[in-house]
Amino acid sequence: MNYFGLFFSFMVPGIVIGVIGITGIGLAFSSFVISLSQGILPLALILTMIGSIILGMGVPTTAQYIITSTLAAPALYQMGVPLMSAHLFCLYFGVLADVTPPVALATYAAAGIAKSNVLKTGFTALATAAAGFIVPYMFIYNSHLLFQGSIINIVLSTGSALMAIIGLSAGVQGYYIAPLSIVERALLLAVPFMLIDPRLVTDILGLVILVGVYFLQKRKVQGNQIPPETNVHP
Repeated sequence: MNYFGLFFSFMVPGIVIGVIGITGIGLAFSSFVISLSQGILPLALILTMIGSIILGMGVPTTAQYIITSTLAAPALYQMGVPLMSAHLFCLYFGVLADVTPPVALATYAAAGIAKSNVLKTGFTALATAAAGFIVPYMFIYNSHLLFQGSIINIVLSTGSALMAIIGLSAGVQGYYIAPLSIVERALLLAVPFMLIDPRLVTDILGLVILVGVYFLQKRKVQGNQIPPETNVHP
């Protein structure tokens, strides 16, 4: 039995909470985020994201949540963000620290198994998990994703989140149903940032871009499958 692992899982998080409470570092971190962002929520979210990624580096998931929720989440809560959204925001980015270079602890294991370059594996993992960097922001601006509100709003919000993930994934990978051009890629990369704002106008615009690029790609694929015309002389 791994007694050290059991000790780390059950005892260390409690020690961390005690240290944070005694030293007052939690209040200091919250005050730092609020003062540096000047009360601007998007800037505070970016600072909290960076802080959560740094705090989550090389730490197990349970400890990641305990550390980020006691240090980073209170700053967002003080700025009017719902408590559940603030905690999930910090948890997501704490976990994403495992695939975010330069530490990206999980990619060391993957690189060892695949016998590949660690840094290249880390950036590949970062690109693959890119959608995870958008979803937490949607939690902040759209509480319906947390099953709060009517069924219709929850379904519509889930649909817009799926569109955002599809657009970002295709834009990052450079492939939809065929290789993307620069313009198509830029349009798809714009979709998730538009859909962070839960408004009907942005949802419709995002859907139009996804459908429009899809049909452009479909025409491109069908055009490449048609054999070139040949001149037949009698």
